[in-house]
Amino acid sequence: MDEKRCYLAVDGGNSKTEYRLLNASGAVIAARRGGASNHETLPGGFDGAADVLIGEIEELLEAQGYSVHQVADAVLGLAGADYDEQAIALQGALRARGLMQSFVCNDGYLGVMAGIENGVGICYSAGSGVTCAGMNAEGKRTQFGGIGVLSGDTGGGFDIAAFVYRSVYQHLFFGKPYTTLKDAYFTLLDVRTPEAFLASAARIQNEESARQLIGLFFTAVETGDELALRYAALAASHAADCIVAVTDALALKPTVLVALSGSIMAAVAPPAYRRMIEYELFRRKGKYYTLRVNDRPPVDGAVRWVRQRNQLMI
Repeated sequence: MDEKRCYLAVDGGNSKTEYRLLNASGAVIAARRGGASNHETLPGGFDGAADVLIGEIEELLEAQGYSVHQVADAVLGLAGADYDEQAIALQGALRARGLMQSFVCNDGYLGVMAGIENGVGICYSAGSGVTCAGMNAEGKRTQFGGIGVLSGDTGGGFDIAAFVYRSVYQHLFFGKPYTTLKDAYFTLLDVRTPEAFLASAARIQNEESARQLIGLFFTAVETGDELALRYAALAASHAADCIVAVTDALALKPTVLVALSGSIMAAVAPPAYRRMIEYELFRRKGKYYTLRVNDRPPVDGAVRWVRQRNQLMI
């Protein structure tokens, strides 16, 4: 065995990217967290994303005495890799920068590998955006959602934050129904007038503010705000549509395991919202699914996958 051989597992998202370095035996020996790596939001597209990824990877490798040419294989689950052409383009950009052997897929598939013991089932992930990915026993993969407004995605963090602002805006200026989100928003940002509310739009264009607005939204859901409940129902319906579409595309038979992943599903959304998704699934398919929150980070799915691909027994 070449003791200088190593492996990489990467979970790349819209706000952060997790890196794991495995040694020749498949043991994780180092970890690193970097920034966003989505080619759709970074300057330079595929090349820009590859530059970011390789830059972080090289620093991780060098700290452990490795070089990129000693990476025998890598599994990268990346936000924005929504179909094969994108994954192939990203692999090519990484290869041009020295990472010769890699497998790139959408980051949603990592949730299946991390959250479902046999790797067969579905992961519905809601973080900055939403995506739904699944794999069957034959290794076939499929994904729905993840293209934002183009695929009608509802329930991601960016969309929820926009919904909160939009609901208050429409109440203040268009005479739409009152929502408790208005008072909560004004209190959170110390806004006192409609003019100050308009100006506050410049203050919420960051990740921390988005997290706060998401918190406001789910509090409104739990306290029965009509507008918030209506949006939550739409988001739950979209989640169910995606899950059923994956089920049908992969011909999955009951009971189908669904791992709920991403910062919203794993850490923010109350049980009431998960029950909305369960209800929408029951309306469509009956007792077909078992849903559970994934308590393992998606990067663990990349670690498991690279071990399987290279028959590394840990």
